[in-house]
Amino acid sequence: MRLAYLYSRYPVLSQTFCDTEMLELERRGFELVIASMYPPKTPVRHEYLGRFRAPVHYAPEKVTMESLLRRAKRERRWPEALVAQHEGKYGPDYKAALRARNALFFVGLFERQGIRHFHVHFANRAAHTAMFVKAISGIPFSVTAHGQDFMTDLGSDALLREICAAAEFVAAETDYSRDLLAARCPASSEKILRVYNGIELKKFARSDETAREPGPIRLLSVGRLVEFKGFEVLIDACADLRREGIDFTCEIIGDGLLRDELRARVGETNLAGTVQFSGEQSQDYVLKALAACDIFVLAAVTDRRGASDVFPTVIAEAMASAKPVVSTTVAGVPELVAQNKTGLLVPPRDPNALATAIARLIRDDAVRAEYGRTGRERIEREFIIEKTIQPLLRRFPVSDRSALSQKPV
Repeated sequence: MRLAYLYSRYPVLSQTFCDTEMLELERRGFELVIASMYPPKTPVRHEYLGRFRAPVHYAPEKVTMESLLRRAKRERRWPEALVAQHEGKYGPDYKAALRARNALFFVGLFERQGIRHFHVHFANRAAHTAMFVKAISGIPFSVTAHGQDFMTDLGSDALLREICAAAEFVAAETDYSRDLLAARCPASSEKILRVYNGIELKKFARSDETAREPGPIRLLSVGRLVEFKGFEVLIDACADLRREGIDFTCEIIGDGLLRDELRARVGETNLAGTVQFSGEQSQDYVLKALAACDIFVLAAVTDRRGASDVFPTVIAEAMASAKPVVSTTVAGVPELVAQNKTGLLVPPRDPNALATAIARLIRDDAVRAEYGRTGRERIEREFIIEKTIQPLLRRFPVSDRSALSQKPV
């Protein structure tokens, strides 16, 4: 069973859910071909990437692409009409000719590898490129749309509708995003399905609340330092906790454009030494931080462009680690965090409410332990990768149906 995955950029530290999905497919016997338009931006790598059998194939440099273009024109495989149509319809910012040139490389790769179907994560430039791959080769594709990719990054509902129409099926990672995507692409609504991001449970060891080391309560938050992660709200909530005299520390793992601004905010609120920035880290580091923390916090918001976290996988990872969660009611977060059962949800952009929820858990050891235990059980019951991948398996062209029913190892 051969299947290709096409990415705009791969690997990306924050996209562990893509890796988990592909590793599960390899475990079930799929031979994967992983293709990416661009290489990663950071040298930091998750340790588990060494488990992949499939290498990553990157689009070549411009000289090679120009050679592929000349050959395609000689062989009349250049999608001239579609390029002209997209240039006229969407304008130069959408780089239709570049997408088509990249597609020539992926067509050659997929045809040599005998690929009969490929899947794209994110409705962005990779999904746009997928349309040209299909136009040139006839190889069908499917897409998983996640959140800010189709909410804001793609920037064109017309192109989004065209991508969805061209795809065999479209996955969305929550009921929230499925409904939003269906509203934007009504003609494709019947082929849009919900596929939750799955967790490889064996990576996450349960921790015992009674075994924690003495000292301040340890808060943890993980994510890119961008607006919709809400780190400025978390810092303000930490300032409220400090004013109440609560003894705690807060570690923030991640990097991004707001690094300097957030560090300055920590200084302005006299939280230096209490709030620590750890930068980009591999998953082994994150797993250890999850095991060591007492409460996981993600103060997700909708940013000024309308983008938000839809299904923060790191929350599922915290729950798999049996940690209580404090987050917000943004997008699909309530589909993951059960209010007053696995954690506490508050309105976004409300640092006082966030601080109140955190303080409640800090002061109640028993509730922390209960929410952590219940969260782990919820992951085991609903969000393990062996279960969440089933809707994809039912739609991928699978020759060996035994792949649908394999058990965890």
